[in-house]
Amino acid sequence: MINGCNGHVMRFRFLRYMFSLLPVIAFSFLSSCTPRFAASHEVSVSATVQDSSAEKAKNRFIAALLLAEKGDFWGAIDGYRSVQLRGSFAEAARNHAISASFLELGVIDSARVYAEKAAAGEPENRYYLRMLAAVAHLMKDYPRAVDIYRQLVQLEPQNTDYLTLLALEHIAAGNPEQALGIFQRLLALDPSNNSTRSQVFLLEIKLKHYQNAIETLSALVEEGEEKERLKLTLGELYVETGQKDLASKTFREIIAANPRFVPAWLALLELSVKSGDRGTFQLDLDAFYDTSALKFDQKITLAELFYVRSARDSAYADPFRGMITAIDKRHPGEPKVMLLKGRLYLREKRSFEAVAEFRAVLKKEPSNVEVREELVSAYLMQKEYAKAAYEVEQVKKLPSVSRMRVLVLDGYTAFQSGNTRKAALLLEKAVKLRGEEKERWLYLQAASTLAMCYDKLGNAERSMAMYRDILLLDPANVLALNNYAYLLALQGRDLDTAKKMALQAVGNEPDNPVYLDTLGWVLYKLGEFTDALGYLEKAVLLAPGEVEIAEHLLDVYERLGFEEKAVFQREKVKRLRGK
Repeated sequence: MINGCNGHVMRFRFLRYMFSLLPVIAFSFLSSCTPRFAASHEVSVSATVQDSSAEKAKNRFIAALLLAEKGDFWGAIDGYRSVQLRGSFAEAARNHAISASFLELGVIDSARVYAEKAAAGEPENRYYLRMLAAVAHLMKDYPRAVDIYRQLVQLEPQNTDYLTLLALEHIAAGNPEQALGIFQRLLALDPSNNSTRSQVFLLEIKLKHYQNAIETLSALVEEGEEKERLKLTLGELYVETGQKDLASKTFREIIAANPRFVPAWLALLELSVKSGDRGTFQLDLDAFYDTSALKFDQKITLAELFYVRSARDSAYADPFRGMITAIDKRHPGEPKVMLLKGRLYLREKRSFEAVAEFRAVLKKEPSNVEVREELVSAYLMQKEYAKAAYEVEQVKKLPSVSRMRVLVLDGYTAFQSGNTRKAALLLEKAVKLRGEEKERWLYLQAASTLAMCYDKLGNAERSMAMYRDILLLDPANVLALNNYAYLLALQGRDLDTAKKMALQAVGNEPDNPVYLDTLGWVLYKLGEFTDALGYLEKAVLLAPGEVEIAEHLLDVYERLGFEEKAVFQREKVKRLRGK
C-alpha cells in the first residue's frame, strides 16, 4: 500500500492509467521499427509488418498489466522488460510500471531506481512524481521527497493536495518552520479549513510561537465544535505566556457556561496554586465544593488528583490539606474522604491518626482491600509488626483478592519487618505469576521490593537486574531510576548513566531527599563536588535525621576544603550515629 491507500484500489487506478497510455506506447513501438524487406518492396507490406509488431508489443504490455493486477508482479516485470520501446514517453511509462510492481513486492531500492527513471523521462508527469515521492518517503529520504513535492507545487501552485503533502513531508524531514509557512499558505487559500488551522496551531506550539498560537486557537474556538476543550487549551496557553489574568478569565468563562466541566475547575485551582494566591484558591475551592452541578465522585476525584500532585510538588501540600478540610466539612463520615485523610496523616508520619481514619472506614467497609493495605503501612510505620501481619491475614480471607496481591502485600510486610529472606521468597513467587493475576502495577511493586531485598541480602547484581526489568516495562519509574543510579554510584561504574537516571528522578520529585542524595553522591563520584554540594545541602535540610545523607555532605565539605563546615557536620554525624 502507498500512503495508507488500499492496494487493490491503487492497482486499479494504475491499470486504468497505463491503459490510457497504450496508444502512445504502440506509436512509440511503430516509430522504432526498421523495415525487414528491401526498399523495393511495396510500402503496404512494410506497414503491415509494423502494424503487426506494434499489436504484438501492445498485447505483451497488456498481458504484463493483467499479471500485475492478478498479483504476479515478477511475471509483470519480466513482461514489461520484454517489450522493446523507444522514445522518452514510452520508456517513462514502462519504468513507472516496473517501479509500481517492485513497490508491491516490497523491493524498495529497485522501485526507487525505476521511479527516478520514469520521472526523468517525463519530468512534468504528476503521476510519476507522486510515485517517486512516495518511494522516497518510504526509504526515509525525506529531503528528496520534499524536492519532488516542491516540483509538483511549482507545476500547480494552487493545488491544496500538493501543498499539504509538501508541508507534511517537511514535518517528516524535521523542518517545522517550512511546514508552518506552507500550512499558513493553505490557510490563506481556504480560511475556513479548521483542519489546516489545527496544523498551524500545533506547529506554533512546537516552535513556541505562543502568541501566534493564541491567535490561531482563538479563531478555532470561534469556529470549532469542541469549544470547551479548545478554550481550555487557550487558557493554558495564556498561563504558559504569563498572561494569568486572561487565563483566569478564560477558565471562569468555561465554568460559567458549563459548571460540570471538571478540567476547567482543575485548571483554575492549579492557576491559584502556581500563583501562590491562597485567598483566591480558597474562594474557588469553596465554589467548586458548593456547586450542585457536580456529583460527589467528581469532587473527590479532584482531591485525589491533588493528593498525587502534592507527593511530587510541595506547592500542592497546603492546597491539598485545604481540599480535605473543605470536603470533610461538607461530607463528614464519607469513607473516601476518611481514606484520603488517613493517607495524608500517613504521609505526614502521623500514623496513629492515620490508623484511626482507616479503622473508621473499615467499620463501614470491612472488605475494602485498599484500606487494609494502608492500615498495614501505618502499623509498619509504628513498627507494630504483629498488627501489620494480622491485617495481612485478614486480607487473605477476603474472597475477591487475587493471589498476586496477597503475595505482594505479604512480601512487603515481611521486608519492612526485617524478614528479608521470607520477603524475597514471597516476591519471587509474585513476579513469576502469569496470566490475569499479573497486573502491571502489582508486578512493578513486587519487583521493586524484590530488588531492595536482593540489595539488602548483598546481591547487588540481581538487584540491578531486577531494576533493569522494571525500567524496560516502565522507563519513567522514579524509584527504579534512583535506586539503580545509586547502586551504580556505589560500584563506581557507568557514572554518566547514573547521572542521567538520578537527574530524571530528581526532575520528577525535586523535594525528595533520598533522590537528591543519590544525585549528589553520583556527582561526588564524578568529581563534580560543587554541583553535588547544592543537592546534598537541600537533602539534609529536608531530612535532617538521615545519617547517610549527612555523611555524604561531610565528604563533600572535606573535598571542597570547607573546614569550618566540615567540623560542624562531623559533630552532627556523630550525634546521628549515636542515636
